[in-house]
Amino acid sequence: MPLPPVSSFLEPFRFLLAATPFVNRFLSTHDDFAPHPAAHFEGYYTRLLTDDGATILFIFSSVFTAVDKPHLVHFSYLPRDPKDPRRIVVNRFPHITDVWGSTHGNGVTEFSRVAEGDGVQGSYKIGRHEQRYRLELETKEYGLLEVEADLTDRTAWSRGNELSTPEGIFSKLTYLMPLHWNVLSTSSNASCTIKRNGDIFAQVTGMAHIEKNWGASFPTGWTWLQGFQKSAENTKTFAMAGGRTMGQKAYLLGYRSNKIDISFAPLWTLMPFGIPTPFAKDMVDSKNGQITFDVCSLSQRLVVEAQGPPHEDENWIGLHCPLSDGHGNTWAWESFVGTIKVKAYVRGLLGWKLVDEALFEDAAVEFGGEYRTS
Repeated sequence: MPLPPVSSFLEPFRFLLAATPFVNRFLSTHDDFAPHPAAHFEGYYTRLLTDDGATILFIFSSVFTAVDKPHLVHFSYLPRDPKDPRRIVVNRFPHITDVWGSTHGNGVTEFSRVAEGDGVQGSYKIGRHEQRYRLELETKEYGLLEVEADLTDRTAWSRGNELSTPEGIFSKLTYLMPLHWNVLSTSSNASCTIKRNGDIFAQVTGMAHIEKNWGASFPTGWTWLQGFQKSAENTKTFAMAGGRTMGQKAYLLGYRSNKIDISFAPLWTLMPFGIPTPFAKDMVDSKNGQITFDVCSLSQRLVVEAQGPPHEDENWIGLHCPLSDGHGNTWAWESFVGTIKVKAYVRGLLGWKLVDEALFEDAAVEFGGEYRTS
C-alpha cells in the first residue's frame, strides 16, 4: 500500500481549523474528486437513468497495490426488464492510468482516467463543466461495442460550491479516515450513444449521478441509495451511502428539491457500535430488499424508506468491488427498479413539521458485503 504523505500528520490540525467559524474560509481548497495517488483504492462510478427508465452504468476502479485484477472497467445497459434481450453487462480488467489536466482558480482539477488492454480502449474525462466517457469494448457476447456519453450541467452537492462533498469538514481527513465518498453531481444532463458492430444500438438522453469512493478499505457491510424525480417545475434528488466500518456505523446522505436542501453526516448519523441514538436509527433487510433510516439534527429531519426487489430477484446485478486483493469478486449487488420515499421535516414550535416529500421510482438500491446476506 502506498505510504501516506507527510502532510497527513497535519490533517487533525486542518480539521480543527475547518471546524472553526470564520477561519475555514481562509484554508486552501482541494478537489477531492481528483485522483489521490497515495490512496489504496479509487473508484469512479456514474449512473445514467434514461428517459425510458433504463440504467446505464460506468465504473473505472483501481486497487493500486493488487496483483490480481488491480483495475476494473464496467459498462452495462440495463432495461427495466431483466429478460430484455438488449441487456448488456461487460466487466473488463485493463490497465488504467490517470492523466492530470489543468487546475482552475477555485481549485477544480481536470483529469482523465485512461484504460487500455483486455479488450478495452477508452477514457473517462472529467472537466469542470462536462464529463465524458469514450469506450471501445471487444466482447465475445456482444461483438464490438462503441460507447460515447456526455454529461453536462452538473449540480454540485452543495449549490454554489463546486468543491463541496457529502463529508463536509471530514473530507479534510484524507488519509486518517479509512473510506471516503464524494458526489461530483447529484444530477447532470446526459446523452449516450451505443454502437454494436458499427450499428446504432441505442441513442438516449436522461439524467446522471456522478460519484467516487477512495481510501484504505471498503466497509464490512454497506448500503447505497440514489434517486431522481424530474418534472417541469422541479428536480428532486436523493443519495445516501453508509454502513459498518471499524465496529462503528454511520451514513452520509442528502435530499435536494426546490423547497429544501438537507444533508446529514457524522456526528448526527453516527451509531457507535451499531447502537441507535436519539438522532439516528436504521433497519437493513436485504433478503426483502428493504432499508429504512431516520436521522435528525436539532432543526432538521429526514425519514427514508427504500424498497428493492427480494433477495433472489433477477433485477439485481452483481458488481466487482475494489477489495485489498483486487476486483476478482462479486461483493455488491445493485437494483435499479427500486422505490425510495423521503420525507423532510423542520422543527417547529409543536414538534416536527413536514415541509417536503418525494417518491423516487426507478431508484438505485445496493447491498454490499455483510449487508447482502443480512
